[in-house]
Formats: sequence, structure tokens, C-alpha cells
Amino acid sequence: MSPIEITVDQKYVENLVNSRIDDLLNQDLLGITWSLDEFRKKCCGNKSRAWVALYIFSRFNDEITGPDGWLIRANARGQQNIIFAKAAKEWMEENRQRIDWRAKLPR
Repeated sequence: MSPIEITVDQKYVENLVNSRIDDLLNQDLLGITWSLDEFRKKCCGNKSRAWVALYIFSRFNDEITGPDGWLIRANARGQQNIIFAKAAKEWMEENRQRIDWRAKLPR
């Protein structure tokens, strides 16, 4: 009796796995909000709060706030920023080259 040979389309399997992973990652963040600390740890290489505020929140304010944005800024002392995790993560991935990751805070 001869062995059975099965051929598998490797590209198809990779695409199937990748699309399933993408679906799971998207579901995981749908409707989730982050604090500034969660955002900076998960998306900003643990940069300081001041660094994130200056080099991301201020520099890209017009893109990341407003009706289509992912950041709702705190508007009074003692309030928290609200960051929509899924949209923030996607924006950070798409715009990572525009951020000066080596920038130092002014003294």
C-alpha cells in the first residue's frame, strides 16, 4: 500500500490564519477605551506622559481629536483623556513614521 499524499496551498493557509488573527485583534479592542498610561505603554514604547502629550497629542491634535478622532481630551484639571483603543492603535500603526521617536522633551 502506498502512502497518501496531500498538498496544501501554503498561501491560502497563511491568508486564512492572518485574517482570523486580524478579526480576533479587532474584536478585542472594539468598544475599549484606554487611559493615557495604557495608551503610552501599549502604543508609545512607554514614553513619558509629557512626551506623549507633546509629540503625539499636541503635534497631531487636528487629526486625532474631533468627531472622527480617537482622542477626547480632558477639559479640566482632574479629568482623564479618553482614548478609543482600536482607532488609536490603527492610527499609530499608519503614522508611526511621522512621529519623532527620538525627540527629547525641552528643558
